[in-house]
Amino acid sequence: MDEGNQGMPKHGQFCWTEIAVGDLPAARTFFSNVFGWHMHESHDPNPAMEYQEYSVGGGYPMGGMYQIDPKFFGGNAPPPHFNNYIAVDDVDATAARAAELGATILNGPMDIPNVGRFAVVKDPVGAMFAIITLNEGGANG
Repeated sequence: MDEGNQGMPKHGQFCWTEIAVGDLPAARTFFSNVFGWHMHESHDPNPAMEYQEYSVGGGYPMGGMYQIDPKFFGGNAPPPHFNNYIAVDDVDATAARAAELGATILNGPMDIPNVGRFAVVKDPVGAMFAIITLNEGGANG
C-alpha cells in the first residue's frame, strides 16, 4: 500500500512487502542507510520472533522484516528473500481458484491475529507470492 493512502487495498493490489533476512540488525542498518527507511517494532509483536516494520518518513508501514529461523520452515530455512503480498477479497476462494489453475498452496490459508487471513502461493511456473485479506483497518486496526 502506498505511504499516502491508508485505505484498504483493492482486490489484486500489492499491499505489503516482507523481507526475510539472515541477519536482522545488519539488514535493518543496510536498508535504512540505502533507502532512508524508518524501522520500528511491529505494533502486533509475535513473541516467537522479532518483526520490524519499515516506512519512508515514518508514515504507514510499507512492509516488514524478520530474521529467518529454520524452525519456521520445518527445519529447512530458505535463503533470504522478499515476499510480496497481494490483497484479495477472499483468501480461501482465491487460493482455491489459484490451485484450480495449477498453483501450489505452500502455506495456509490461515489467520494472522489482528491483521487478517493469508496464504503463500507458488504459481504454475514457480514464482512465489502471498495473498491476504486484511481485517478492516489492516495491521493497525
